[in-house]
Amino acid sequence: MMKQKLLTYFHGAVEQTAPPSDFQLDSYHWFHIDGENGWFGFQKNEMDLSQFDLLKTLFNHYLPEGTKENREEAMWSEYLFFGGMLPDNPCENFRIIQFQINDPHVDKDAIETVFKGFTHSSSMVIWNGANRGIIVERNGNFLEDEEYSSFAEAIQSDFYFTITFYIGKVMAFLQESAAIFSQEKSFFTAGLAINPGDRTLSFETILPHLLISRLDEQELEPFKKWFSILEEDKELLLTIKTFIENNGHNTNTAKKLFIHRNTLQYRLDKFTERTGLPLKNYHNFFTAYLACLYFSNKKPRN
Repeated sequence: MMKQKLLTYFHGAVEQTAPPSDFQLDSYHWFHIDGENGWFGFQKNEMDLSQFDLLKTLFNHYLPEGTKENREEAMWSEYLFFGGMLPDNPCENFRIIQFQINDPHVDKDAIETVFKGFTHSSSMVIWNGANRGIIVERNGNFLEDEEYSSFAEAIQSDFYFTITFYIGKVMAFLQESAAIFSQEKSFFTAGLAINPGDRTLSFETILPHLLISRLDEQELEPFKKWFSILEEDKELLLTIKTFIENNGHNTNTAKKLFIHRNTLQYRLDKFTERTGLPLKNYHNFFTAYLACLYFSNKKPRN
């Protein structure tokens, strides 16, 4: 009786005689009643955490049979994406690396094989879309950010598609860490829209873009006035932005731009002369960088 009421209450609920397939596990919470044949599932987006927890106390929550790794991935998926409890096997800490591939028809098995050859053996890959997923790094076995940049380049060279990573923060193994991951998902989505050309994103790389995008017209007026040279001279804009992103290192910037150091110095002097802002300290760097982001994203005049 209760089962029928639930199947009626949740409009997207389904009932079937066979265990759910892997495809069905992506979108539904599945349950089984002792002594009865059949399985019933509820769409994950139809159910909040309190309802899910209640059903788990009333019925047998289904996790697929299979390897320990598959069950572990299922528990982490429930925890991170659907408000589930902490996975059974605790860890000291963890970090989530989100990724998105520009091809919606990728061979997931092939990608997972590549990922597992690149990441630590304690890490796991969990998909949450046709071309989007996460890498869960655990117990301090974290790769350097630069390694993910190199990995993205290697994938593009070998598989002919692009991949973007979001490097999350190290988190404690706590229930509330799932909420932090939810915020990181939002940052990743924003970063993909704001900075589509970058192959590795993080809170630090996205934050300046978010700050400049939230300024109103009055607050943007100083940027338009003091840094108008950046709108007029796109070569100078690229130079200043690259210089700051390379921590003010002349040699690295010149190599990145394929120009002579004397040419770089000429452009830096030109920027200072036109704006009155010498690139000599953190505050000037930050202000100039916000200006670069504003004019990089500013739509051209008709």
